Amino acid sequence: MRHKAIGLAVFAALACLVHPLRAAEFPLSRSGGIYTVPVQVNRSLTAQFLVDPGAGVVVIPMSMLRSLVANGSVAESDVLGFGTAELADSSMYVTARVRLRELRLGNTVAHDVTAAVSPGLSQPLLGQSFLQRFASVTFDNRRHVLILNEDVPVAAQQPPAAAWVAPYPAYPAPAPYSGGGYATPTYNYPSYGR
Repeated sequence: MRHKAIGLAVFAALACLVHPLRAAEFPLSRSGGIYTVPVQVNRSLTAQFLVDPGAGVVVIPMSMLRSLVANGSVAESDVLGFGTAELADSSMYVTARVRLRELRLGNTVAHDVTAAVSPGLSQPLLGQSFLQRFASVTFDNRRHVLILNEDVPVAAQQPPAAAWVAPYPAYPAPAPYSGGGYATPTYNYPSYGR
């Protein structure tokens, strides 16, 4: 019996070595009693996002979308479609869905994150289209930090790539949008002097 227990303990330890969790911690601020973190969007602007695990997607204000379009980091091809969204109070509003090519929280980066655009929102929300990419998301209320754990197989852990970094925006062409229940994008972006 003792040998069996030792064997199970060794097996569990080896399993942890094969798929260790890599944790990253981010200091939390507060806005109206809700935790916030600074997030950089498309390498072009940084804003305090309300951390909202109850939101199905990242949500950005219309003013942020205008800024991203104006600085060239969101193009017409990033508009995924239009639909309706329901708020917690059961009110409905028309929303656009856009692809944010990069969300950066410290050294943690998520690519091609779907976000909804809310005309009435004043502060962006960090929702599940970002948070669900991690093995676990934890709030340490004593230390006021957000902990994102990534499940990283050992084979995937490699030394950093060479020093060459492509100039912004060096993103691959977006994949065609399948529709997902939203109409084909028809919004015409103004040229903003381009």
